[in-house]
Amino acid sequence: MVKERKTARELASMITSQIGVDHLDIAVRSDHAFGWQPTVVFAQSNALGFQRRAEEIAQRLRVQFDLRD
Repeated sequence: MVKERKTARELASMITSQIGVDHLDIAVRSDHAFGWQPTVVFAQSNALGFQRRAEEIAQRLRVQFDLRD
């Protein structure tokens, strides 16, 4: 199966919208082990919890999407 390629900004936006919390900033970077990895840059509260949630969502999204360089 060919994966659709998305920019880091598009992937971060998809993750942020699935979490559904205001004032949450997520960045996506290239990762040699997983292809790409999300990082919570800012959260008003519970940054660790949002990081875990972002990683769970990314795990599912990696099945469909690759990071476009």
